[in-house]
Amino acid sequence: MNLKKLLNLGAVALFLAGWSARAQTINNTYADGDLILAFSKVGAANDVEVDLGNLASLTNAARLAGGTVQISAYDPASQVVGIFGSVNSLSFSVFGIQNNASNSVAANTSYLSAQRAGANPRTPPNDLTPSGQNLLKSTELGILGLDGFGGYQINGLLPWSASNPTDPINNNTNVAVISQANVSSYTSLAGSFNGAPSGFPANTTSATFSTGGKSTISDFFEFDPVGTSHKAVYVGFFTFNPDGTLNFSLPSPPSTTITSVSAAAGTVTVKFNTVANVNYSLIYSTNLNLSRSSWTVIPGSVAGTGATGTLTDTSATDAVRFYSVKSSF
Repeated sequence: MNLKKLLNLGAVALFLAGWSARAQTINNTYADGDLILAFSKVGAANDVEVDLGNLASLTNAARLAGGTVQISAYDPASQVVGIFGSVNSLSFSVFGIQNNASNSVAANTSYLSAQRAGANPRTPPNDLTPSGQNLLKSTELGILGLDGFGGYQINGLLPWSASNPTDPINNNTNVAVISQANVSSYTSLAGSFNGAPSGFPANTTSATFSTGGKSTISDFFEFDPVGTSHKAVYVGFFTFNPDGTLNFSLPSPPSTTITSVSAAAGTVTVKFNTVANVNYSLIYSTNLNLSRSSWTVIPGSVAGTGATGTLTDTSATDAVRFYSVKSSF
């Protein structure tokens, strides 16, 4: 049975089972391609699911914040600690799917977090096979739910009889609290993402996480379905903190290589390689042994495009100046 037929049959089953409860659901602001943050805990009554918006919005916010941004879509005190009792032994994952092609994002592009092991970012996993991509997609669609009209929203057909749909803490446009007993809950559907991709369990904190003082990191990947290869691309990482907050960070800006330095008529011109979406500025010092953080920043910057970048210094009055190019998001 092919995936399309399987999903169609699944849509019918969800529609029939959830129709009577549809009027009780929250009209979450989920849009195709949004990332979902899910919290769960063994023995807890509920899961918590948070709509983080799409990846482009998240990366843009992090870039504007200098590389790291705190997730503000949920309240750590009331919607994490308040529901689970503590952040100890708490599991979380971030996942998503672009079901339909949109702008520069291909249809069936998937996103998934993976707990970091060691000090360095996790190596991107092997490309997903088509069957692995289908498993990931079907799991994510099951969590998001079908609304019966061709659209998707967070748990679109889940009954909300165990909670008050008007409760702004437990259920609002960004956050949904779902009973773990529900067959469509995160715990029921995505504890291991059906093994696709293999070895990507949820990140689970220690039993003393709240007092340990050390955050835990999950690397985040995009799975590109172009052609028959589902390439995994590293796009950043999430840091979960003992106070229940979550940060998203872009990868460290790549270092750059200066290709030429020239001086004419009192102006020094520095040319260098660039990478798209990275900003570059020129710094200098008369003492090469000083830490780079102590070097003087020359006003002005350029945005990388992948082509050669150029920065100038029109104030080069010292007998000797050493130059470096600083990269940042």
